Amino acid sequence: MKCASCLLFMLCISTAVLGQSVVAPSTPPVAAGGSFFAMYVANLDSSIAWYSTKLGLSVVFRSAKSDGVAVALLEGPGLTVELIEYGGGVEPSKSRSASDPLFPTRGLFKAGVIVDDFDQTLALLKQRGVEIAFGPFPARADQRANVIIRDNSGNLIQFIGDRAE
Repeated sequence: MKCASCLLFMLCISTAVLGQSVVAPSTPPVAAGGSFFAMYVANLDSSIAWYSTKLGLSVVFRSAKSDGVAVALLEGPGLTVELIEYGGGVEPSKSRSASDPLFPTRGLFKAGVIVDDFDQTLALLKQRGVEIAFGPFPARADQRANVIIRDNSGNLIQFIGDRAE
């Protein structure tokens, strides 16, 4: 429970503990209707740079490393991403107890974000050199337009647009 209290404390402390600042790109971030996801990452600094550069998010909170855990919260219009580095890049499931709810033995399969303008989002992702893992898939009556990207830690993120009319 010590680690749970530690994470809660880190998330509640002032943003004055922010480390390095990452300059956001001059092009606007991906615009979403309101999404949040959290990802375990191998290296917090490189993941902050990736999410800032590729998705246009800005760091609003960053903790100092405590008990092997460091957390950063990044935001952009309608999108909040929490990045968690645990134990210097060791997968939490390989190093923690299965009974610890903060570090489950099975991780997230993928995260999804519903975006305001799919075509603009796809163009922006391509312009920024984001790795497309699957798709893009066109909108149809039974399927929203979507594309699945891979971040710098291998996590899958799906951007979802509208259905065909």
